[in-house]
Amino acid sequence: MQRTGGRTAAAPVPTHCPYCALQCGMNLTPADGGTVEVSERTDFPVNRGALCGKGRTAPAVLASGARLTSPLVRSDDGALVPAGWDEALDRIARNLVRTRAEYGADALGVFGGGGLTNEKAYALGKFARVVLGTSQIDYNGRFCMSSAAAAGTRAFGLDRGLPFPLEDIPKTGCVILVGSNPAETMPPSLRYFNELRENGGTLIVVDPRRTRTAEQADLHLAPRPGTDLALALGLLHLVVAEGRVDEAYVEERTAGWEEARAAAMAHWPEYVERITGVPVPELREAVRLFCAPDAAMVLTARGPEQQAKGTDTVGAWINLCLATGRAGRPRSGYGCLTGQGNGQGGREHGQKADQLPGYRKLTDPAARRHVAGVWGVDPDSLPGPGRSAYELLDALGTDVRSLLVMGSNPVVSAPRAAHVEGRLRSLDFLAVCDVVLSETAELADVVLPVTQWAEETGTTTSLEGRVL
Repeated sequence: MQRTGGRTAAAPVPTHCPYCALQCGMNLTPADGGTVEVSERTDFPVNRGALCGKGRTAPAVLASGARLTSPLVRSDDGALVPAGWDEALDRIARNLVRTRAEYGADALGVFGGGGLTNEKAYALGKFARVVLGTSQIDYNGRFCMSSAAAAGTRAFGLDRGLPFPLEDIPKTGCVILVGSNPAETMPPSLRYFNELRENGGTLIVVDPRRTRTAEQADLHLAPRPGTDLALALGLLHLVVAEGRVDEAYVEERTAGWEEARAAAMAHWPEYVERITGVPVPELREAVRLFCAPDAAMVLTARGPEQQAKGTDTVGAWINLCLATGRAGRPRSGYGCLTGQGNGQGGREHGQKADQLPGYRKLTDPAARRHVAGVWGVDPDSLPGPGRSAYELLDALGTDVRSLLVMGSNPVVSAPRAAHVEGRLRSLDFLAVCDVVLSETAELADVVLPVTQWAEETGTTTSLEGRVL
């Protein structure tokens, strides 16, 4: 406590906004009436004292009247009623044990979320694989950034959102921003793009909509929704046709160029214009702006990722960086703007169906031995890769009979949400852990209230890879 003006005041606690992967620094201070207030942290390098509307209003969720305060269980008449912790936990354990005994371990499913702390994500993955013995675990990040993660792993052998800090953006020569609207989704980050232009660099925004970010761009490419892959291949075609390929870089530092080149050459400018609706002169101008400076970046977000061919689409944008020799050089390369508060850390720590903590593949015997040694179990006892998120949800009620949901609301957020709701209703048993009674929690047999931002101690991983 601190003594100020003759009264006792609580000291502010440094923390981070939970609502996007910028993880802007803020101070949290208890106020009168059991409420809390937030203020900017000027010493934090990402937001440098700025907070958006989400950050400024973040304390509201801590005092919400809709907040769950006790476990709920489904009564005989079908209603969710308050219960004690022992009753709720016993009911969960009893049903999970019964399902495993009757149908096997893989009849148990676990579905996590991109808002969990690193510690929660790690514990959830370990619980699924060691305690339940199931391979059926994934998380809602599979619907977005995991496409970029797969493309990054394919191209670089590593899944990392940004390989450079945001402060590098104003120092580069050109940025192609694909499917992102930071002016509205990550406002404190917009200053970096503004500084880019103030320093003489150019900003190209790829988005079907005329967003606030697009309005500030030097060039706005507005492809028809779902045609991002053709657009990226068309730009690569022009890079080849205009002799802008960094031949030495491609020869020395890449593999698979012939296949990538062939795909690009099948997308000549007029053909791409017919598919995407982007005029040929704009395609040529984008290539000129991107290739003219010594350094340039491509940044993707949910737009190109949340498509049926999201991994291929991001891979095509990565190929544009590789063909022009951008990746692996100062103030250049490919990066993904993570969306959820801990989308990066959530999959780094073991929530993905095919991945152990630390990006270790479940199919790698050495990785299995290492993690099993840390956990004190036999490597052969660890299950193999399971279903990815949508496949897992689609299997509910048939192959997967009981499900534990931690910090996610697939009734609202999953693809084909109405179908997913039907699958959830067909389960033998559903347990949901959440802060509020979400649409998914309303279907559960047991609901457990959990702690959230500012109520717990833990770490998250920002889009820059900072562990906070």
